[in-house]
Amino acid sequence: MKGTYQIYLFALTLVVAIGFFIQRGFNGSSSLYPLEKIENHSWDVRSFDEVLFGGDSLDLKELTTNFNPFFESNPLPNFWKQERNNSTLRDHFTNVQNLMDKDAIAKDLNAISVRANRLLGQPLPDQLFFYISGIDLESPCIYFPGATEEDTKYAFVGLDNFLGAGYPGYEGIPAYQSVLLRQSQLPVAYAHALLATLSLENFNDPTLVGQMVYHGKIALATEALTGYSIATGEVLGYGPEEWNFLEANESNIWEVMVREKLLFSTDMMVRQRLSEPAPFSKLGTSMDADIPGRVARYIGYKLVQSYAENHRDMSLKEIIKIRDAQKFLRDAQYKP
Repeated sequence: MKGTYQIYLFALTLVVAIGFFIQRGFNGSSSLYPLEKIENHSWDVRSFDEVLFGGDSLDLKELTTNFNPFFESNPLPNFWKQERNNSTLRDHFTNVQNLMDKDAIAKDLNAISVRANRLLGQPLPDQLFFYISGIDLESPCIYFPGATEEDTKYAFVGLDNFLGAGYPGYEGIPAYQSVLLRQSQLPVAYAHALLATLSLENFNDPTLVGQMVYHGKIALATEALTGYSIATGEVLGYGPEEWNFLEANESNIWEVMVREKLLFSTDMMVRQRLSEPAPFSKLGTSMDADIPGRVARYIGYKLVQSYAENHRDMSLKEIIKIRDAQKFLRDAQYKP
């Protein structure tokens, strides 16, 4: 087991090193909403995982005192004793401790929080909690802004969701999903958590283009919140080869969407085929097997980006608050 772990650690280090060099090759937009100086925000960073799994014994008093938010949903002491003895969760914790620099992660997330506050008016978190989630694909990061200004604002990051696609603990998760469980996706997921409370989706619009614009706004804002330090392909969850394919075939993909009248389709199956996570996108063409999944989100980003490029007098907050997808279609001047 130790040998397997060492091989995994070496492979992960190699992938990260390679990724550093190749990522620079699939950047997308220019910096539309840069902030010149980011002041560090004072917040309280706590590692729930270290207290739960790291000590020789479980100090329930310390847990309930310093990690009260976790006990609001699971107040029973026996629950946390069982969690502590869960061998799978303990393995996740061991790998997190060996592979992740929590101080560096907290610093990056602090900067994202400050940008969200300055660009979008999002309340700054008072506390950041690191924890072991047991692999939560739906909510790897969570943000609670509180119901009132006086309420404590919390942010939670499940670090075991970002250990790399080759991590043995992800066995059984489909490859198109596990490939996103890499550490470079952590700031993206955190930005998504901050944006999730802004109600950017128009639930009265069941069309594919409505979904495209929603995801396009999320991607545009995520680029800004991460300070344009992450490649656009990474923001959208694509690797370099996938990004290069989409860039080379953007006009063809758009042409098919328009010709087949997919943009205004309200068919849920169309949205699932083209917007939801999948191994590839089903456009009904001969190149479907080569089109990366979620292609509608890629085109949605391009559409929203084009709108932003042509409306530089508008703030990021103003643009992402637009709920009329057809306004983007009319005024984006999108011509791939």
